[in-house]
Amino acid sequence: MASRFDEAAAQWDNNPGRVLLARAVGEAIGRTIPFEPGWRALDYGAGTGLLTLNLQPRVASMVALDSSTGMLEKLTQKLAAAAISNVQTRHWDLEAKPFPEPGFDLVVSSMTLHHLRNVPLVLSRLAELLKPGGWLAVADLDSEDGSFHGQADDVFHHGFERGQTAGWLANAGLKWISVSDAHTMNKPSSTGQVRSYGIFLAVGQKGRD
Repeated sequence: MASRFDEAAAQWDNNPGRVLLARAVGEAIGRTIPFEPGWRALDYGAGTGLLTLNLQPRVASMVALDSSTGMLEKLTQKLAAAAISNVQTRHWDLEAKPFPEPGFDLVVSSMTLHHLRNVPLVLSRLAELLKPGGWLAVADLDSEDGSFHGQADDVFHHGFERGQTAGWLANAGLKWISVSDAHTMNKPSSTGQVRSYGIFLAVGQKGRD
């Protein structure tokens, strides 16, 4: 999967739909989670940092994780150009191994789950990174017929049922779980017709006990 994203990184931000999606997801997270300026945050599947850079001004620091070196190189260039110093990039695959630096107040991931074979495993590993009282927020596609990506070989799920996603967050040990609308994305399907696809935001909080 990383190789395709490595190749796409240079032109990734040229798609206005992706930019709009990241903005909408960031706004949805802001409506749902009570940000505090001293927070330490992590974005998994950060890509070129569209969501990372949306959230970065609201927290003290962020770690941007991704399995694509090309995407992270693009994000590093953007950070340098904007003189942003509170974002650290790390090349990491959470399906392969846990990230060894817990203690985050907020962990987010957007449009990454459908590229993962073992979603419950990754959600559990993301939840393990949270401090007591920390928040996990994941955005992804509602269940669809496979037309969003067509025949892409790095897509393992055609979206998700919201109840199933909430169940995974509960199994990961999170509480006060909510799932809400984040965005509607209009794009040509694999047949060329413009289709509307729902994007949800699932949020849970780690208990303080």
